Amino acid sequence: MNKRNWKIIYNKYSGMEKKAVELISKEMGAQILRDQGRYTIHVLSCEKEETAVFDRNAVVLGLYKESEIIQKHINANEIKSDGYVVKVTENNGKKLALITAHTPAALYYGAVDFVDDYFVKAAPKHGALYLADEIFEGDIPDYYNASAPTIKTRSVFTWGHPINDYQDYIENMARLKLNQLIIWNDYAPINAKDVVEYAHEFGIKVIWGFSWGWRRNCAGIDLNEIDFDQLAESIINTYEDQYNGLGDGIYFQSITELKADNFRGKLVAEIVTDFVNRVASRILKKHPGLFLQFGLHATSVKDHLDIISKVDKRIEIMWEDCGSFPYGYIPIVKDENDFNETVKFTHQIFNLREQGGVSVLFKGFMTLDWIGDRFAHQAGPFVLGVSSEQIVEHDRKMLKPIWRRLQSGWLQNGEYAYKMTKHIFEYGNQNVTVGMAGQFAGGIWLPEALCAQILWECDKPYTEIFDKVLKRRCVEIV
Repeated sequence: MNKRNWKIIYNKYSGMEKKAVELISKEMGAQILRDQGRYTIHVLSCEKEETAVFDRNAVVLGLYKESEIIQKHINANEIKSDGYVVKVTENNGKKLALITAHTPAALYYGAVDFVDDYFVKAAPKHGALYLADEIFEGDIPDYYNASAPTIKTRSVFTWGHPINDYQDYIENMARLKLNQLIIWNDYAPINAKDVVEYAHEFGIKVIWGFSWGWRRNCAGIDLNEIDFDQLAESIINTYEDQYNGLGDGIYFQSITELKADNFRGKLVAEIVTDFVNRVASRILKKHPGLFLQFGLHATSVKDHLDIISKVDKRIEIMWEDCGSFPYGYIPIVKDENDFNETVKFTHQIFNLREQGGVSVLFKGFMTLDWIGDRFAHQAGPFVLGVSSEQIVEHDRKMLKPIWRRLQSGWLQNGEYAYKMTKHIFEYGNQNVTVGMAGQFAGGIWLPEALCAQILWECDKPYTEIFDKVLKRRCVEIV
């Protein structure tokens, strides 16, 4: 089969459908448009379905309701909610690769499946070798995958200023089928609108994070010196001046990142519940549709969940530091008993409130060092994620040894993240958010890719997920 005997057939070239066409054109083009050592400059033709001619093999992609070609080969009920179908089959002597979904975001994820997972399976075998660069040199195999997310909202939490290229960052998130980005800042970036618009192009919601009375050394705060009314006013002004109308919600932390539950004679749980409710009620009175996400550290309130249950039901609580890995910074599990206790606590927080969103934050990816003078806070408003190539490459080299250690931990203990996700899916609620806390700039790193795939399909065997991720060409393995 001539490797250039292919075309792309699409329905719309806009929104995430446009991104899907571009992804396939880019990744498929890398396989077929050049000949090693020869001057060959070819293009991969792209035709609208309404005028397409089947004179070549074709990749056909489009929303199910809009594609007559796809409807001839796939039934609507094969496509699960928020999911996609990828089907490679024979048709009148030609090869058809069909990619479809009911939503643009899922259609893009189907395109990701095609280039990242099917290409691996399609690599021809020569003796003991699989030759990934010769996929389209001969006949490609049939394929079928109907896939849908097990966790509805799959997020990333990060500080803003270590993001060196926000477009690359967002594209990598979409490649991993992640759909929520929480960006913590001391000051709102001056290009925040651009960041939000680009994220929305890839179906990713942006939640802006800032402090509600939280700071690095919470234990150094003197509650007697805090004017809570004045602090509330400052928080509300920050929202109105910097974030109102920008993005898809607000994430905040507020005086819970402590080891002790008693703070200068007062329970942390009581202090934070009362304060958060007071501030939230004022903001939500003026902005009733605003999404609020409370980043709550379990270490200081785990023995007083009855008090935390009184947090305003309009606020989603994102729990972190809930026990051993995958909630711990280091991807190590001390023993099975420690993990089982963490599972029990997870069940508690999911049963804590009959109403009100609940989510959890996985760790084991942290490449930021904020100990002592190694970490510099933002000095003021800044341009987020538009850095020079020198800075991008400097940070990649600097972080690779750190990722190597984290990767080792995930290779040994990643299955615990899988087990916890299955508990959340089976005993909690599919509609929860599960987030990853870390700084993922500079590539798609193996720990991040593995966890993202676990969140997407924890109903599959772990060995299958593990094998799939390790074979992807886009994944950085150090």
